[in-house]
Amino acid sequence: MLLASCASYGPYHANTASEPLNSIRGPSDGRYKFAFIEFGDQGSALDTSQRKAALEAIHKAQRPLLFVYIHGWMNNANSGDVCRFEHFIDMVSRLPEVTHGKINVIGVYIAWRGKDLAVPGLDLLTFWNRKSAGGEVAAQNSCLATINELALAAREPGKQVHHCVLMGHSFGGLVLSNTISHSILDASSTGARNASPWDMAVAFNPADNSIGTRQLLSELDYLYKYDPTRGAYVGRTPGAEEGAVMNEDRPLLIILQSENDQATGKFFPIGQGLANTVNLHYHWDRVPVPGGNGQKVSEREFQSHTPGNDKYLVNFHVVPLGEATSPSDLKTNENRAFEANIRQNVRGRSFLTSEKNNGHEKQYCRGPDYNPDETRPPTGNEDWRRWEFVYTGNARVPCWIVRVPKDIIWGHGGLWSDNSVAMFGALYRMHFPLNAEGQPAPSQPVRVPKAPDTQKLNQDKLH
Repeated sequence: MLLASCASYGPYHANTASEPLNSIRGPSDGRYKFAFIEFGDQGSALDTSQRKAALEAIHKAQRPLLFVYIHGWMNNANSGDVCRFEHFIDMVSRLPEVTHGKINVIGVYIAWRGKDLAVPGLDLLTFWNRKSAGGEVAAQNSCLATINELALAAREPGKQVHHCVLMGHSFGGLVLSNTISHSILDASSTGARNASPWDMAVAFNPADNSIGTRQLLSELDYLYKYDPTRGAYVGRTPGAEEGAVMNEDRPLLIILQSENDQATGKFFPIGQGLANTVNLHYHWDRVPVPGGNGQKVSEREFQSHTPGNDKYLVNFHVVPLGEATSPSDLKTNENRAFEANIRQNVRGRSFLTSEKNNGHEKQYCRGPDYNPDETRPPTGNEDWRRWEFVYTGNARVPCWIVRVPKDIIWGHGGLWSDNSVAMFGALYRMHFPLNAEGQPAPSQPVRVPKAPDTQKLNQDKLH
């Protein structure tokens, strides 16, 4: 009975001699490709041919728009999150900008055993066990190597258009944040820092302590200072690279945290406290608060809170601006705010939502299967509102940690709500603004500057 209650180890989408592309699917008209890459509990690929098949799909695309998604707790390669991510990919593929530009939309679903037990109720007991597995996947080499290979394939010479977006949720956000933090700060043999091959990275409700995030923000605060006159992060490096500039609206990493996420906001600190008691962990160092001008607090603060729930790290909030009206000439019928946000450049960091966040999406995607020929009807209950990303204090560095109202992301698993997807559309457009001709500007690799002169850094900190 116990064995019957366990979720399968997989791989669920293994390639075989008779079905060499079983890990790739998509609609008959080819408007998008959807690939699976599955990992085990120790971070090893369960079927190495899955990565090869995904890379071949990217190699064949002349204008790849690549989304790589790492799912979270209570999901795997055979859960409803598969359907929800594929629906998002399908929505992107139907946008006028994509169809007119003949963009090759590709979604890669990075799967691991986030779902350990299949019995309702008992699966709630797997939080810490699956957190450990997610940490193991992030700590090993295969996941980072896979993400790098996928992103590099999308950016290879000869591509007419190339964008790569990384997404992670819950423990998938843990995997994403841990994986890319090391890459962001990596250095080459010349002393310069390497450019990350992806263009945009977003973690939804990451379920990990914020020790690593605090360290990342501290390192970025060491490398950059904010220039309000230019609205940009400017490298502190003396000499030729001192003018290295990164637009504030294109941070290296964005963490989106729902304000009513009970899993990370309430139960995570309780679990961490119990673990500390059991392990007799009572001594904590005092560490600097990023951007805190010398302020130090106990590291327990960061060990017991996730990044989006830590008062010393959150630096942006989504604030309401009131009711709004729908723009004219929208082409889509479903979640129209997504198209509204993405069809023009974002002004003043404001964006639209168009639906009541009442869970109406839950009637779909009760399992992993998705029908790309099915069109979802309008809700008939639109509620247009405008919101704004506002800097609210703490370290002003190219890593946004954003508190999001429950009207947009409800709870721990609300990342695929219509309003959350609409908000993501605005962030996407901020990263990839349109040029004067209304076409997406080519993405440019972001290179983190060299280490600054420490004396000059100290002078900056004193002013």
